[in-house]
Amino acid sequence: MKQFLLMLCAAVLALGLVACQSGGPSVEDFGLAGTWVTEFEPKQENGETLKSKAEVTFSGNTYKYSWFKKLIAEDGSIIHNWSETARETGSVSVSSDYMEWTAKSYGTAEYNKGTQAWSPVNMKSATNDYAIYYSIEGDKLTLMEDYNLDGDFDDVIGVPETIVYTKEK
Repeated sequence: MKQFLLMLCAAVLALGLVACQSGGPSVEDFGLAGTWVTEFEPKQENGETLKSKAEVTFSGNTYKYSWFKKLIAEDGSIIHNWSETARETGSVSVSSDYMEWTAKSYGTAEYNKGTQAWSPVNMKSATNDYAIYYSIEGDKLTLMEDYNLDGDFDDVIGVPETIVYTKEK
């Protein structure tokens, strides 16, 4: 009996250690793993068209959120193709319709008008916490963040509180 109790305690301890190391459920457990992309409304300026998109990649308990830009001349030629202009990375904890992101690093790229090219993204240590509600329907992921903390997801001018992403194939 003593040996059985000792083995039972060892098994419970081992399971507890495994649970603590995993950090809880991962994005894979909720169908979030992979890369999700959204494009924003293009902007026209001086005859040029600026296109922007965002890309979020989930893996394990981490995320990478990147922003990209593409500039098209008035004649339709591409001044610069999709270039990563900013990036944030960090950890994510997730449940069935809610996730928390904790940023660990953030960086931006610089645009050189002379060469019409972007520098690599210069990453620096950063901290920021986000509370995000989400839903998945097929290959669509909707992220909702209440920036002004008023209980809804659709009333901040110039900054979308609700964004729909499509799973990259």
